[in-house]
Amino acid sequence: MKYKFTTQPLASGLYEPEGIYLSTPFDGTHPIIQFWGQHPEAYAVYKYNGVALKGHIGIDFALDPGSILYAVDNGRVMEISHEPNGFGRYLKIEHRWGESFFANIGSVSVEAGQVIKRNDPVALSGGKGNSARPHLHFAIRIAPFNRYDGWGGFSDPLPYMNPSNILLFEEDFDEADLFEPHTMVVEKPGMRRP
Repeated sequence: MKYKFTTQPLASGLYEPEGIYLSTPFDGTHPIIQFWGQHPEAYAVYKYNGVALKGHIGIDFALDPGSILYAVDNGRVMEISHEPNGFGRYLKIEHRWGESFFANIGSVSVEAGQVIKRNDPVALSGGKGNSARPHLHFAIRIAPFNRYDGWGGFSDPLPYMNPSNILLFEEDFDEADLFEPHTMVVEKPGMRRP
């Protein structure tokens, strides 16, 4: 038996077996400055829901402050909040497959509970946060997820995104400058993590 998605052409991930195809959360092409899972030794000192992290729990994209950020799929705005000395201002959007997470953002153009469509503007990118350069921290959770898995329930979003809008390295690539881990807030008892 052949499944429909195996007989149709692959168009930017449109026929992913998992049924998750994300647009990129920005216009144009931007480089990744920190990949999913990088620097396990640096992030192991931080806890998420009481469990030490196994590495970087998202992807950091180099973006100029004030860049427009877009919804990666249809969904509903779940939470808009702020984590001082950590993710900074952040936004979570609920989708049929789980949730997307935008951190280190500036002004927000949506409201909690608002239903949004793929590619609707949701916010502007912020500044440097706890990093050496301006960036967007982007992550996803695929349902069902486990917040106690050492990743905070997050999954690597890169396999679900259109690769034509993502640069893996910049032309003037300097590993020491681009892939520096950033600090996170130290978890305290009773603290609520996004």
